[in-house]
Amino acid sequence: MVKEKIAFVFPGQGAQYVGMAKDLFDEYAVVRHTFEQVSDISNKDIAKVCFYGPNYALNDTEITSLGTFAHSLSIARIIEDHFGKPIYNIAYAITGHSMGQYSALCCAGSLEFKDVIRLLSARSKSMKSIDTINGGMACIAGANKEVVESCLEPAKKFGFVVISNHNARDQFTLSGEIPALDAAIAEAKKKNVRIAKRLNISVPAHCKLMAKTQGILRRELDSVNVLPPKTNWFSNQTGAIMVNPLDVKDALADQMTHGVRWLEIMEKFPEYKISSVYELGPGKTLSGLIKHANLGIPAQCTDNLKNVRAMIEQLEKLIMR
Repeated sequence: MVKEKIAFVFPGQGAQYVGMAKDLFDEYAVVRHTFEQVSDISNKDIAKVCFYGPNYALNDTEITSLGTFAHSLSIARIIEDHFGKPIYNIAYAITGHSMGQYSALCCAGSLEFKDVIRLLSARSKSMKSIDTINGGMACIAGANKEVVESCLEPAKKFGFVVISNHNARDQFTLSGEIPALDAAIAEAKKKNVRIAKRLNISVPAHCKLMAKTQGILRRELDSVNVLPPKTNWFSNQTGAIMVNPLDVKDALADQMTHGVRWLEIMEKFPEYKISSVYELGPGKTLSGLIKHANLGIPAQCTDNLKNVRAMIEQLEKLIMR
């Protein structure tokens, strides 16, 4: 039994860094086993690249996806081992950001571990196969939507660029062609926004440039068995709880050309009386967004050994065995 409503959230691409999960790998056998599984199934030495780099190898979209998934699932399995129950029996809600949706669905009992690795590999390879050498993503923070849109209009003279993700009331992700992204960043800096920069992502995700990948991924998903999530799963596509497996498949495929409605998801947490949120995986992007949104809900990142131990101590007070 869980005394309060806990949510676990899972980061996507862009959260990776060289050295991620190394201290957890050294401390926990379940983490070593998880990275070994991912490496064996994908035929790639994921641990080596995550721990030692170099950056350009880690930033390859397939390695990034698999490494982030391995890191996230490792922390979930630490929780499961400690409390002796599946994480979906602990979580009132589970969700992820972009690629993090796959980690979330695996932890929700909707996707098999091996299927997630296959889907992430197919997703990444198809993204790389598209002629997107001139594409990428950027972040603008400290401005409302009208200001961001005003930055896009002059930038469109240089190529395709759109708002792809709405991550906070004043934080947006752009996707498109690099000259147009750079032009939008320059316009935003003229308006003295808090942040205007390119992101460490090598493809223009969540926009029409990914239409071919959407079709490829849809065919891959057709061959995978998807079960109803065993706890509340918030879809990036709708911003709402989704339970039908066919809808889940559609949402994962359509995610390639549609944005992430992260602000809408976060703002539903108080409606569902969620009392605490833990980000499982590298970095602190999502927990930072939740804090920045002033929802009155504590959010904690857990990407290293110290933070995982602190989370376990907190969960001990919330979970009755």
